[in-house]
Amino acid sequence: MIRGSLISVSALILLGTACKTRDFNVDSKKVSEQDKIQGNECLRQLAKWENEANGVSKRASTLLKLKNYEIPLELIESDVAESTPKEIKDAFFFEKDGKKFVRWIVQQEDTKWFTEVETFLEKKTGKKPVQQEYFNGYLTASRSMLVIDPATGYSFSLKASTNKTGGNWKDKKQDWKDGQDIRAVSDYVARLEKNLKLKNAVILQEPMAFGIADIDQSNVVRLVGEVATCDKYYLPGFSALHEQVGKELAGKENPVEFWNEYYVKPLGRALAEFAGIWGLSFDSPHSQNFLIELDKQKKPTGRVILRDLGDVFVLKEQSDLFAAQNVATRLAAAENLLNGRLSIAVGLLHGNVPPSWVRPEQYANIWGPAFFENFEKEYTTLTGFDVSKIGSPMGMQSQFSYVSKVYTVDQNWKTAMNTFASCVKTRKADKGSCPQGVTERQR
Repeated sequence: MIRGSLISVSALILLGTACKTRDFNVDSKKVSEQDKIQGNECLRQLAKWENEANGVSKRASTLLKLKNYEIPLELIESDVAESTPKEIKDAFFFEKDGKKFVRWIVQQEDTKWFTEVETFLEKKTGKKPVQQEYFNGYLTASRSMLVIDPATGYSFSLKASTNKTGGNWKDKKQDWKDGQDIRAVSDYVARLEKNLKLKNAVILQEPMAFGIADIDQSNVVRLVGEVATCDKYYLPGFSALHEQVGKELAGKENPVEFWNEYYVKPLGRALAEFAGIWGLSFDSPHSQNFLIELDKQKKPTGRVILRDLGDVFVLKEQSDLFAAQNVATRLAAAENLLNGRLSIAVGLLHGNVPPSWVRPEQYANIWGPAFFENFEKEYTTLTGFDVSKIGSPMGMQSQFSYVSKVYTVDQNWKTAMNTFASCVKTRKADKGSCPQGVTERQR
């Protein structure tokens, strides 16, 4: 698995005075033909927050013409879920002169990995490939891009290889094995979500990937949830803790208390669903992987969006309960399989610039305990097992970094989780023998 750990950089400084008057909002308007080119209001707002209201990456959220190659379908391998939206499949797979092709997107900032694609294509076709510019899109604070199909206006996220990113990330090749790992995890998530409706988390599934095995590269497509339909705004976690935006959205309330209530606590509950149902936890649980759901008035709804299924651990004992041995095997090869212990951590400001309105002792003594209190309470309600009984004391890596706990699997956990798994699989939550959390989420 390619891991997205952020590196703390002490040289980063707080936003200067010039940024304090910046408008981080976009104008509200109805979807138009122009929005098919530039993306809807919610996508543009996400791009603006992602790029301009992030202490680790400061740049303009400029609309770009993205580069792509048109590759004969027989030259690539593909892994496409049946649930992949038709709009996405139509954007990538097309016919020309009676032959099937795939559009392969090049990461906009990459100056290295695309040359391997060109060399491969020239060798296979005998012709130097020509770069096309079909898609529009935006960069983000990481290596992923927000992409728009100008034919339909449908938007999604995409990961591709690049030797440059917006934040503190190094050279990141998107290899094909990792693309297949991501697809396996995404299918695992989708399978159980057919039975349970989440209350606290929105998991952005990654239903499609295609790769070139000869050079071990891939494109991986991630959904953008209700941003694609502009039913919700998604606020990046780092933007909620941004010097200006965090205060603006908190309004007259104390931003430390406001974001404790509308980010820290909901995140604990969302990660409890992630761990309680699937046994999944994040390898790099910093705020780049989390977004806060806002309604159309830009008020928090209490739900948190989880993204990047290529950055997870899985607890083997739990994946086995749901016959997801393929996920365990794939993640074991990537050293992301946990046996007998569930590791839960969160780094709300790890690798980022802390805003002036939160002090180190508030981060450690208010946000950290609130996160774990809500994680443990929600996990217990969901699964029927009091996870606090097997947890270690909370530890902290360093100031404004990760807080963590380790939960060691015991026989009581195994007994309770067997019952939980049976309730989820059989959908028989009406006999009073299943945990309250399963009954509440039954579809």
